[in-house]
Amino acid sequence: MTLFDCFLDYVTRITQGEFPSPVDLTDADEAEQMQRLTKAVGEMGVAEFVKACAAKEGRTLPEELFAPENSGLDALAQMAEQTPEETAAPEETGPDPDAGKHAFEVLLDCVALDDALVRFLIDALRRDDREAFFKLSQVTTHRDLDPHEFLYWLGHREDYGSDEERQCAAMMDGCLTRLLEEGRGDVAAALLSGDKATFEAFRREAAELVHLPQATYEWYCQNYLDRDYPIRLMMKRNGIVFPQTL
Repeated sequence: MTLFDCFLDYVTRITQGEFPSPVDLTDADEAEQMQRLTKAVGEMGVAEFVKACAAKEGRTLPEELFAPENSGLDALAQMAEQTPEETAAPEETGPDPDAGKHAFEVLLDCVALDDALVRFLIDALRRDDREAFFKLSQVTTHRDLDPHEFLYWLGHREDYGSDEERQCAAMMDGCLTRLLEEGRGDVAAALLSGDKATFEAFRREAAELVHLPQATYEWYCQNYLDRDYPIRLMMKRNGIVFPQTL
């Protein structure tokens, strides 16, 4: 059993009421339970969450389980390794921040909370491991999502957005791809992590952005960072192909 197998097992048992949660789920319905669990995972990380669950049942897990080679991630996402290890959990803005969101958006929001989850998702898609994808979708959305439909949706993400979003996505995809091809992965990683100073400096040098008044940091965050394009770029750089048809 890998670390991620343990994680999935604990979350499944918790949401089914078969295991005491290390997170307070008192008076929480199913949606609120997942909200609190994913927030906790974002704050603790997968490894610490699993350790907390094991402590609940008086179980000591072997240290080897937490070694990178035993994480259940056979192939590391190169771009994910270059981004900061800590991802801030989203602030609670209401009783249900996922209300009105597409199930695929909810899945990506949950995955973005921990780099290990990002790597697991990318690896599952690279290997066309439908079972692993189904497990992840069940834990994060309580639904059996189809990986082919997910890739189609993410590959056509800008088709569902505004003209401004489409323009931003095309420009920033091009800029980031060029940086990676030029061997400037450090700059690309800083941009993908949302570093404002890096964006402001890069905007002054990029031909696509320097004469575009609306290309502010807020424009970049709203139309690119917050719209799942960074993880799509990671997937493309790791050889994942996005289908053109359903």
